[in-house]
Amino acid sequence: RNGIEVRANFIFASYCLDKIIFSEDDIVIDCGANFGDLMLKLKSYIKNENYIAIEPNPADFKILSLNNNKSTLINKALGISNAILPFYVSTENGDSSLVKPKEFNEIIEVPVIKLESLIKDMDINKIKLLKVEAEGYELEILKGTGSMLKKIQYIAVDGGYERGIRNEQTFTDITNYLLHNGFEIIDINFAHYRALFLNKLW
Repeated sequence: RNGIEVRANFIFASYCLDKIIFSEDDIVIDCGANFGDLMLKLKSYIKNENYIAIEPNPADFKILSLNNNKSTLINKALGISNAILPFYVSTENGDSSLVKPKEFNEIIEVPVIKLESLIKDMDINKIKLLKVEAEGYELEILKGTGSMLKKIQYIAVDGGYERGIRNEQTFTDITNYLLHNGFEIIDINFAHYRALFLNKLW
């Protein structure tokens, strides 16, 4: 409504990313990248090639490819296992998910990979930030990170009321999982149920 730069600034702020000091060599993984709006803000801090965007929705991925053709773009979903799963497409509302939502336009099959597998395959040693927005599928993605969780310094997650037909929140389960796995809360955006976590080993 107010332009794509305003959208980029909003996403950056809503995930409390102003609490992070970035350098140009930092690697950022954006799960649920949509159109790559976040990178429009991050390009002031990191190199284009260090932005890894993951977006399973084919329509959104086409626009993502136009916006970020110098970055690593992956047209797959992240999950708790490597598989082919039904994906509920709701492009207009931005609610596409691996969890069946209340409303959707169509069902397609998408390849799903564990983030653990992706990080190993790409031979990444350090990840500055993992941002996760998966319309209710966030916990499965975090669990799919497995042993690679220790390689991530910051995790920013959307845990709002978006999971499934009942529109359940995932914030509680996400927070408990990360706290039990060596992370601490840096900041919370209560208005949007988003939070930034820091790996205490860093």
